Amino acid sequence: MFRPFLARVVVAAQATHRPLAVSNGYYARAFTDKANLSSLKHSVVTSLTKTCPSCGTILPTALPVCPNCNYIARIHDSISYHDILGLPYEPNPFVVDAALLKRRFIEGQRVSHPDAWATKSELQRDIALDVSNTLNAAYKALSSPLHRIEYILQRNGLMVAEADPLEDLELISEIMEVREEIEAGDIERIRTLEEDNDNKIREVVSTVIKSVAEKNWEETKVAAVRLKYLNGIADAIKQRLDDM
Repeated sequence: MFRPFLARVVVAAQATHRPLAVSNGYYARAFTDKANLSSLKHSVVTSLTKTCPSCGTILPTALPVCPNCNYIARIHDSISYHDILGLPYEPNPFVVDAALLKRRFIEGQRVSHPDAWATKSELQRDIALDVSNTLNAAYKALSSPLHRIEYILQRNGLMVAEADPLEDLELISEIMEVREEIEAGDIERIRTLEEDNDNKIREVVSTVIKSVAEKNWEETKVAAVRLKYLNGIADAIKQRLDDM
């Protein structure tokens, strides 16, 4: 019973998109204080509390969802993905415990997934769908190193666009050569290229960890663009291996 549900929510997380957010912190009150349908209609929390604003019960997750009294509220875009998943933003938002991230995601989907609200009112089901989609978007952004750094950069006023150029001429030349080798190489050569590219990705991730810790956003963006291109190489290698 559990594994099909987990498969559904993880797949949903990979397909959900939500505008990136800026955090206002973790502890504050919600706009609403009663879990009734009239108040739920306009219930949007601007920050997250540890206890239910309706019945005072300790909430099982960071989400504004209370199984005890059926309180549920939409999450304002100002709340960060780290907060939504109950993960620390400081001292380095790029450093995420992958196992904890997945566990918090599954715990959140247990209480917010629309299936859990199937017998409730239409309004509550709509809010549950919105909360679940928000949770999916948060998980998708934080589970991928590239998406995570793009998210962090956006929160700090920088965007990584598809058209952002790679300014390292040596790396550009190397990428072009590698792509040619991917097309022409045998499986042994492609496996070697895959290992080399994985090592380069690890080096860039180490650079990102350091630059984010120092809040050097320009250097972080340069590394993010480099990571984007290396991820493209990884995708090309995977596709070539799948076709062989």
